[in-house]
Amino acid sequence: MHPIVPIIMALGAILFFVGIGIQARLGAQRISSIKLRGKEYKLWHFVVVTVGSGVALIMLSVLIPKYISYQPESTQQSSQPLVSSNLKYELDSILSSMHLNDDAMMNAISRFQTEYQKASQKSDKNTMDLLVLEIAYRIRTELQNRSYPENQVEREVERITGILKQSIKQENK
Repeated sequence: MHPIVPIIMALGAILFFVGIGIQARLGAQRISSIKLRGKEYKLWHFVVVTVGSGVALIMLSVLIPKYISYQPESTQQSSQPLVSSNLKYELDSILSSMHLNDDAMMNAISRFQTEYQKASQKSDKNTMDLLVLEIAYRIRTELQNRSYPENQVEREVERITGILKQSIKQENK
């Protein structure tokens, strides 16, 4: 989520509720005009502007993530485990031969390596198994979308997950 979204949404909610509150309080007192910064405004005009601005800001905060992509600075690069050159070459060659070396897959693999290494250091077998299942599912889905034969898909998934697990085991030694 973009960091500006909660701020804009909060401002919108505040404006909305201020407009409703002013209408409720001053409407009950039957006051028809408000003096603000030396100018006089009709109550209905003030309420429409504040409530409308609040709704507009809330809608803006909802639409910001849809139209403005946000990617926080990644600090994972420094904590990413170093894969030995042989395993890295083997992994890169497998991924490039299957055309899986796009950014999304590489981000998923680097996230897997980082989280798997943390789980391995904590000896958290359940998390390690879930991470392996997640990366295997992601690779399997990508290969099936590219119309690979089912027996080849399973072989390649096992190969890639084996290399990834082997690289983490070498790191921990």
